Order: sequence, then C-alpha cells, then structure tokens
Amino acid sequence: MRTVALISGGKDSCYNILQCIAAGHEIVALANLHPPSNNDNGYNTPLVDEMDSYMYQTVGHDAIALYSEATGLPLYRETIRGKSVHQGSDYIFSSQEDEVEDLYRLLVRVKEAEAVEAVSVGAILSNYQRVRVENVCSRLGLVSLSYLWQRDQEELLEEMIKSGMNAILIKVAALGLDPKKHLGRSLQHCQHELIKLKGKFGLNVCGEGGEYETLTLDCPIFRKVIVVEESETVLHSKDPFAPVAYLKFPKLSLADKEPSSTLDFDLVRKPEDFCRIELDSHYDEKPPDVSPDRVFKNADMVSFLGSSQSNSGIIFISGLVVDSESDFKDVMNVLQGIIENHGSDMKALLSVCLYVRDMADYPRINNIYGQYFDLNPPARVCVEVPIACYAIIEASATLSVDLKRSLHVQSISHWAPANIGPYSQCVLTGDLFAMSGQIGLIPGSMSFPKPANFVAECRLALRHVARVLCAMDANVSLFKALQVVCFVCDAIHIAAAKVVWTEYGGDPHQPIAFVIARSLPRNALVEWQVWTHRVKGSTEKLTVMVSPSKKAGHIYVTNCEEATALVCQLSNIPADAKEWRTLYQRLAQQLGQNHALRIFYKSENDFQLKMLNNIFPESIATTLIPVCGLETGQAALICGINV
Repeated sequence: MRTVALISGGKDSCYNILQCIAAGHEIVALANLHPPSNNDNGYNTPLVDEMDSYMYQTVGHDAIALYSEATGLPLYRETIRGKSVHQGSDYIFSSQEDEVEDLYRLLVRVKEAEAVEAVSVGAILSNYQRVRVENVCSRLGLVSLSYLWQRDQEELLEEMIKSGMNAILIKVAALGLDPKKHLGRSLQHCQHELIKLKGKFGLNVCGEGGEYETLTLDCPIFRKVIVVEESETVLHSKDPFAPVAYLKFPKLSLADKEPSSTLDFDLVRKPEDFCRIELDSHYDEKPPDVSPDRVFKNADMVSFLGSSQSNSGIIFISGLVVDSESDFKDVMNVLQGIIENHGSDMKALLSVCLYVRDMADYPRINNIYGQYFDLNPPARVCVEVPIACYAIIEASATLSVDLKRSLHVQSISHWAPANIGPYSQCVLTGDLFAMSGQIGLIPGSMSFPKPANFVAECRLALRHVARVLCAMDANVSLFKALQVVCFVCDAIHIAAAKVVWTEYGGDPHQPIAFVIARSLPRNALVEWQVWTHRVKGSTEKLTVMVSPSKKAGHIYVTNCEEATALVCQLSNIPADAKEWRTLYQRLAQQLGQNHALRIFYKSENDFQLKMLNNIFPESIATTLIPVCGLETGQAALICGINV
C-alpha cells in the first residue's frame, strides 16, 4: 500500500518505516506535527520546544525539516494547535480543539496530495495513541500500520540497533539516567545500561514510560546522514534523583553517505519471520474432503427465539432466524428490541455468534451489521453451516455498557490480527472474557501460511488467543478457559487440534467442542472460540442416562467462581420427549437457572423440532445448529453456559 510515515524524529517511527517496507508497503511521504511557531515578523521561532502532549513527541522538532532531504521523500507538517481535551480510553470526535484533530487535518492534506492508503505509526504500548490514530485512519479510510505494537522491548531494542539505525538520546526523565552522562549518546552505547536499569529500577528499555526520547540521525533508508554541529542542554527539572533535561540543536547539517550504505533486508524481519515457530510444521497435510451435506429443510424451525438473564446480569439471546438478506436488518432490530426490553442497549452486547448459509454473503452482512455499532462492537464468531435460511444469530449482552471493557485493535502489527470487521478481539465483563473467533492469519500481512497448513493455522490462531487474553489481563491464559469450541472443515484435523491446544498452554482435561463447519471466514482451516474466566475452574465428567437403562453420552461440567459451562457429548439422540426432558433436567441441574444452550447436530439427523419446542422453556436461550459433522462417535453436541 502507498504509505505515509508519521515521524517524530524518534527511533520508533523510523524503525516502523523499515518494518512497513519489509512487509511490502511503499513509503511515499513523511508527516510530522510540530509545536506552534511565532511567524508574526517573518520569523519561524518555536514558542516552546517540549509540549505537554499526550500524543506527540516534540523535543527534537528542530531536526525534522532535514528529514525530507535525508530520505528523498516529501515532508508534510502541521502545527499542534489543540490540547488533550478528551483523555478517556476511547475517542470520538466532538471538538476541533483536541490535538487529535491536528493529525486529522495533516492526513487529509497528505491523502489528497499523495493518494496514500496507509499510515506508518511507531506506537509500541500506548493504547491512548493507538486508539486515536485508528480513529483518524478510520474516518479517512486509511489503514494503520503499527508493526512495533506489543513487541518485546529488549528484543525490539536489539533489532533497532542491528538494523543500522543510529539514534541518540535527546531527553532523559528517569531514575538512573543522568543528563550529563546520557544526553547525546547513541542507543547502541546505552543499550547495556538501559537493560541494567530495567532490572534495578524497572525502567522500560524502549522508553515507553517516558523515560527517554531519541532522535534518529541515520537510518538504512536515509540517503544522507544528519550531523549535530551544535547542541544545548536545557534542564527542565532539577529533581536530585531523576532530573529531566533535553537537547536543543541550534545547528544541524546533512552529510553524504557511503554508496554501499543501503538497506539490507536481511537485518529487518518480515511478517512471516515473527511466526516462524508456528509456521514450522511437518504435519502430513491433505486437502479437506467434506462430503456433500443435506441442507436442512425446516429452516423456519431451526431455533427457538428466546432470551434469559443470569443472576449476574448477563443477557443471553437465541434463535434469531434470518430468512433472507432483505430480512437481516429487521432481525437485527428484533435483537435490539430484546436487549432494550431487558433494560440495556446494543452498545452493551458482549458477543455474537453468526451462522450463515453462504460465506459469500459475509461482506453484505457486515455492511448491515456494522451499522449497529460504533467504537467497541461485540466479539463475534462467524461460520458457514448447512442451513436453508440466510443466517441464525445468537448473542449475549450485559446490563450496561459501563460493565463492558473491549479490546478493539484495528492496526496491522506483528502482535495479532487486526480487526477488519465490526468486532472486537475480546470483551470483558466482570471476570468473564468473551473472545472473537480466531483464525490462523499471519498478523503482519493478514494472510494465511502458504501452502495451506492446518497445524500452522491452528498454532497461529491459538497464539492470537493467548496474546489477546494477555493484553486484557496478563494473569489470564488458555489454561483458564471456561468453554472452547473449535470449528474445523474436516474431521481429520481434530486430532491435531487437540495436540496444539495443549502445546499452547490449554488444559488437556478441558473438554473442547469440535464442530465441522462447511466454511470459515476467508476459507480458514480452523477457527477457535474461547470463553475464559479469571479464576481457573475444575472439570467433572458425568454420565448421561436418559432412562434407567439407556446411556446417551457424557457431560463435562466446568465450574469456577460464579460461572458454569458444560459440554454434553451425545453418542445417541434421545428417542422421545420423555428422554429429552430427562436430558434437559440433567443439564439444568448443572447449569442452574437462566442459562444458554447451543445444540450442534449432524445435518443428516432428523430432529423432531416441534417436540423439542415443548421441552426447552421459552425463558432459556436455546439455539439449534445443523453442522456438517462432529467428532467421531458424537451424534449431537450441547454447549451450555451460565455466568
């Protein structure tokens, strides 16, 4: 993509440029925001050198004008006129006085002049900056490229130095950093000491806590080197333990580089390099071979419209059947009405499961679906199953958006896949984490491993789950999963998925519901849906008896604080209403009141739906989903949850 690089002069913005190039993007321009200047008398004198900005590095701004000639790229600049008006975790435009709008005005100019499609951003850990850049990019139809996001700090610092960049410290503001000793020194010379200070004082080695700022004097993409001819130290704070000081540069110049000083991409890692372990798989692969499945005919009776509210305030909604594309908006309005009847609204949706007849309808569904959400949409799972209707929807919500915290990362990075649709990676309410379905994309390129490889995709998808959970809470992992559904397109992959689950930290005793779908988003080979709790639950295996002499299967019940989930694996379908009623009573006994159920069954098995309609109470959210297949020996699979 044609990309403009936001630059501050610091190491992060410059190194992200190298990462963008390594990922195949074309840098066509640079952009910078600088402190206000006094131009009243024809002078361009900065009113301040170091602004109190939440968004932008301004120290070292006097060197930025040289970056255009140093790189051979056009440079666009905009004055920082605004302040940090809206300092919340989310950002919605409401005032031209906010400093975020200075970035918007700058990128409007660049997009018009250079026809850019993406923006290079050097954010590493700051959610504040990421959310605001993503907001501006979304409004302008641009893609945010943040390849440093959530990177390991010591590893990243090592890569920056090895890449051939030369960046010097131009501001220090941390215990252990001395203006007289460290200002003007290169990262390479400070690296060992920064790591030592991390162990001693907890210093962030990349300066993400504001410990220091840098100025890049040379970079592999530079045609000329910036030379510091004169510098001045400005003492900002005389704190005896952690004095704050920065450098000004009255005189800078450019010098020619050696002709051999070109960008060596062997020194810059590419997107697939960040997934090497996951991609290194020797699994004996064969193309999926799913036999043609019979479409379920009674689509108008596939599910029972219902909703229930748990004691903790979680609202479960089931059985929303969409007959055609033209009905999708009407059904979304029904969902909205149900949530409002519980005293909540669509912003409080936690998760949505979307079962579609044809994955080709996905873009059109997104266009309608996305109209109901703005900042933080719910987590979402989407799979194609053999139904005759257009789609089936089930959902969960909380009583207030204030009880919900979302992770909604839209930037492309090496961390985990960006959200390319109206969904959040993860939503938290109380101690419950609801995750969007994760597929095995290489995050930095948003593409699948080539050639197609199930184990590689499976590993990547579970790595994404683990990283997203860690970003929400560092103490939560796959081992604390409450309920897991693994969607695959071929039964041959189930055995490998079980191995990879434990390989990536999942509890080997945790029951996983394996469901064979007809197709997954972007023709993925696997999609993991994981619900996790902060407290690790204990799992118990129970036998299901639907009559004194008839065993139907097993129930695996996972209990933790204020949450219960179960997976019921039925080897035999109950024969009549009495047996179904016995089964349901057993499930309800384990789950308690006001739970939610999903019943997956093979599409060739005829369910007596009218009979079931009289067994499952209307107050219980129950969804029936025909699928292409289940794990060997299973005729039906029931997933239940109560929080």
